[in-house]
Amino acid sequence: MDIEVLISTMNEKSIDCYKRFNLETDALIINQTDYNAYEEIEADDFKVRMISTDTKGLGISRNLAILNSRADILVFADDDEVFESGYSKKIKEEFIAHPNVDFFIFKTIIYQDGKEIIKVKDEKDLFIYNALRYGSVHFVFRKESIRRNNIFISTYFGAGTSNGSGEDSIFIRDCLKQGLKLRTSTKLIAKVYNDDSTWFRGYDEKFFYDKGMLSRALFPKTYRLYIEQFLRRHKEMTREIEIKKARKLMLAGANDFGGQNGK
Repeated sequence: MDIEVLISTMNEKSIDCYKRFNLETDALIINQTDYNAYEEIEADDFKVRMISTDTKGLGISRNLAILNSRADILVFADDDEVFESGYSKKIKEEFIAHPNVDFFIFKTIIYQDGKEIIKVKDEKDLFIYNALRYGSVHFVFRKESIRRNNIFISTYFGAGTSNGSGEDSIFIRDCLKQGLKLRTSTKLIAKVYNDDSTWFRGYDEKFFYDKGMLSRALFPKTYRLYIEQFLRRHKEMTREIEIKKARKLMLAGANDFGGQNGK
């Protein structure tokens, strides 16, 4: 069972950037920059490859990584992530213990805005009603399961687009829709240091509009119900923009997204 870490990053000057991730398995770095190139090195007991590309967008980066991966088990990673020693052993143990699972959501600790965020707190099977809260830094999956079902990351949402986040939720939705088995694992594999992140601008009008587009993308037929549930669950997001206005903005985003898709 081979493992490969798929790292999305930007404007790296050298393949030596791999040293900051504490790797112990093969890795493929997708470096989005202003030129195209390929290089690889042998590092200790593993190989590191780097594809430099003049493309833009996290979804495109993730898809390039999947298409060029070589291992059985793939691990998504961001460029502010540091893996725990022994992560490869933990991953192998989980897939051996659960041979029917295609996709694990592993525990990572995210440090952001002075807070420690832990989203995986128990072990359970995942379904559409409890799976959409996890970001891609938790994702570890069997490549064959993804490729066989022709599942890729959305390039309409996510970093590098103007439409907000949500590509990770769509990826999970697509996996579940195709019958893949998803499960959480409380084994810690990495820590993510997001304190310098600048992508989040607050719960402003664009935030709710973008979430409306995402709701229509996730649930074309039941997006109105999803919007109501979202607003009920996240009342802390409507402190500056009242809930009626937030609902109106989300419905506007959903309607515009449907129009863009000819529905």
